[in-house]
Amino acid sequence: MITLPSRIAAVCLLLLAGCFAGASPASATGSDGTCPAGGGVTVVVDFGDLGPQPLVRCAPGTPASGIAALQGAGIDVAGSQKYGLAVACRIDGKPGPDVESCAGMPSATAYWSYWHATAGGTWESSQEGAQTSKPKADGFEGWAFARPKTANDLPAPPRVAPVRQAAPPASDVSDASVSSFPWGVVIAVVVILLIGGAAVVVSSRRRRRRDQ
Repeated sequence: MITLPSRIAAVCLLLLAGCFAGASPASATGSDGTCPAGGGVTVVVDFGDLGPQPLVRCAPGTPASGIAALQGAGIDVAGSQKYGLAVACRIDGKPGPDVESCAGMPSATAYWSYWHATAGGTWESSQEGAQTSKPKADGFEGWAFARPKTANDLPAPPRVAPVRQAAPPASDVSDASVSSFPWGVVIAVVVILLIGGAAVVVSSRRRRRRDQ
């Protein structure tokens, strides 16, 4: 026979499991802003006249290639149907199919140009494809959507300088760490345990009264 305390304990365990299941850890893939020194490779995506503001995200660790840096930064990249990711056709869903079908090589007057830089340096056009290039440790990877008037015009580099952002003040870091602590989960666990304990006490008293 399943006693009342056993039922209460089972309910408390289910609620406790639900609390921890809802407190999923932060993703380890990519973060907004530039990487801290020694923290990975910073990826800059300048959409040009496509509309959105430039993306600046950090790919942690040591990405194996330019494509891996994009993916590690949490930025979606799609290749062409014919060449796969050897050709970056769409980054973060842009350009749309009205500009590029992604069937083969992009148009010579509408494509993603690929760049490298050291922190605090200047952008340099990559001489190697993003699927085989090796990003420099602590470096910057840049992408800029180019619309040259002719196929002979050189593309412009990303309009975001490859400069590492300053670290936030110590007080801000402390506040952020405090706010990220799962206080809601802790409070919920304490409440569940108190309710469960009180129910067990009440049940025990009832059982003693019946035995007297």
